[in-house]
Amino acid sequence: MFLVKFFKNNSTAFIIFLLVVLFMLFLNLVLDIYPVLALLKFLEGKRFYWTVPMAGLILFGFWLFDRNMKKKIINERVEIFNATIRTLQDILQNSSSSMQLLILDMKDEKVNDELVKRAESSIEELRTVIKALASVDPKNIKLKELNENLSIIKFHD
Repeated sequence: MFLVKFFKNNSTAFIIFLLVVLFMLFLNLVLDIYPVLALLKFLEGKRFYWTVPMAGLILFGFWLFDRNMKKKIINERVEIFNATIRTLQDILQNSSSSMQLLILDMKDEKVNDELVKRAESSIEELRTVIKALASVDPKNIKLKELNENLSIIKFHD
């Protein structure tokens, strides 16, 4: 099971493994040579007790490698997520500032009060979105809770 996951993520290792298996099948079926069986009989006859611990260490090494790679991938995704959230916050903050300037211009030009109130409510929604994005923890994100905090953006599970 572990090797299947390892080989799924590493196409080069999978191709090498596939070539070894095909070569063994060629030796077994065409040339009637059984190198794996011969190796096992040789190891059994010589009483190489170190082979089982060595195989265990190799498998343990593969497991550690897989675990470390998963941690690296998760950390990189968290960094990308944080950068994306910061970028979104900056964009929304710039939009909020532009809308505040627009409201000031609208008040100077004595535009209809209802339009000014709508613009102010939009700014308040932007502020709640910025606050909700600031409180997002990328490791414990739950889309339903985030969706409840945001009135503009609608996420789907």
